[in-house]
Amino acid sequence: GGVVMDLSEGGDDKFKDAVRVVVERRKASTSMLQTRLGIGYQRAARIIEEMEERGIIGPQNGSKPRDVLISSPEELEELLAE
Repeated sequence: GGVVMDLSEGGDDKFKDAVRVVVERRKASTSMLQTRLGIGYQRAARIIEEMEERGIIGPQNGSKPRDVLISSPEELEELLAE
């Protein structure tokens, strides 16, 4: 079996790093997370899904990067403190 991660419980130590990368770069894609964080596709895709569920990024829009819904560092820190 694969590695099971419960991201809602903060189970992925890369999640906060991923959110920071996405907010700083103003775009979200699995390939960017793979490159920036040195993680595999499955993990990157799971993190992207979790970000969408939490309202950090918008829904998939074809092949375009997703919209980032958090605009300020304050909003980011507030979210990551939860």
